[in-house]
Amino acid sequence: MENSQLPLELISSFLSIVILIGLLFKYYQYKKKLDVLKGLNKLKEENKLTLDDKNFIKENYKDYKYLTTREEQRLKLIYPIFILIIGILVAFLPFQEALIHLNVVVVVYIYLQVTKIHTRNFLAFLDGLNKDLK
Repeated sequence: MENSQLPLELISSFLSIVILIGLLFKYYQYKKKLDVLKGLNKLKEENKLTLDDKNFIKENYKDYKYLTTREEQRLKLIYPIFILIIGILVAFLPFQEALIHLNVVVVVYIYLQVTKIHTRNFLAFLDGLNKDLK
C-alpha cells in the first residue's frame, strides 16, 4: 500500500476557503447589526427611544470602544508576526510554493482588516446615537 499524503497546497487552499466563508459570515452579521442600529437611529429621530434602548446604546458604545482598542492592539502585534511568516516562507520555500502559502496570510490579513473596519464603523454609529442621550 502506498503512503498517501495530502499536499500542503491543498491544506493552504482549504484554510483560505474556510477563512473566506468566515468573512462572508462576518459580513452577514455586520448587516444584521447595522439594521438594528439603523432602527435605533430611526427611533431616535422620532424621539421614541425607550430607556432600554438608551441603555442598549450606552452599553454597546462602551463595548465597541473597548473592542476597537483591543483590535488595534491585536493588529499591532500581528503585523510583525505576518512579516515574520512571510519572510520564513520566502526564505525556505521555492518562490512559487511560497506564493501559494502566502494566500492564507493575505486572506487572514483581509479578515482582520474587515473586522477592524466593522468595529470602527459600529463605534462611529453608536457614537452618533449616544450623543444627546440623557
